[in-house]
Amino acid sequence: MSKLVYLGHSSFLIQSKNYSLVIDPYSNNSVPNLSMPKIDEVDAVICSHEHADHNARNLVNIKNNPCPVKQTSIQVPHDRDNGAKRGLNNINIFDVDGYKVVHMGDTGCVLDEKILEPLKNCDVLLAPINGYFTIGPNELKIMVNIIKPRIVIPMHYYMEKYQSGYMDGYMIDSFLKLFPSYEYLVNEELDLEQYKDYHGVLIFNKYLQ
Repeated sequence: MSKLVYLGHSSFLIQSKNYSLVIDPYSNNSVPNLSMPKIDEVDAVICSHEHADHNARNLVNIKNNPCPVKQTSIQVPHDRDNGAKRGLNNINIFDVDGYKVVHMGDTGCVLDEKILEPLKNCDVLLAPINGYFTIGPNELKIMVNIIKPRIVIPMHYYMEKYQSGYMDGYMIDSFLKLFPSYEYLVNEELDLEQYKDYHGVLIFNKYLQ
């Protein structure tokens, strides 16, 4: 079992054969019209930075056992002014049963190719597209051309049907124009083994349909 489960905003549950962890849980009321789902105990919680819409560790039950996940972090600016406005953010790279999964957190600017080197040829790139608090679709496109991920999954965008997330001028529409090769997932789960040969963009269906 190697899965990614979308929890809304920038939060995901990783379910590995040997462990489970949550990335960037958000405090209730920190993201318009979104509440952090209740989940079973996990082995770890990883937060990209300490803003309330990314660091709600208190909402996740964590086991006492050590988590065997292989994970590395790269510290980058949260804004276009080298962190002067919103501080710093961690890009987290996970080895999920041999799949390289990258969570960009609230990356706020286009990064140099040298910084992006460890991200290159990843299996999954989880990328924000808000455009104000984070990079937007155009900035992401520049970095995707360097990283060359097999799968791109957008996060941190406004969802019109649910009127949830931060208003962003419908960045998801701009994103889909720049990344026209996409597929909707029928639920909130991505089975990494099922999509091991897939190349393109995946959209979690529930949050758009």
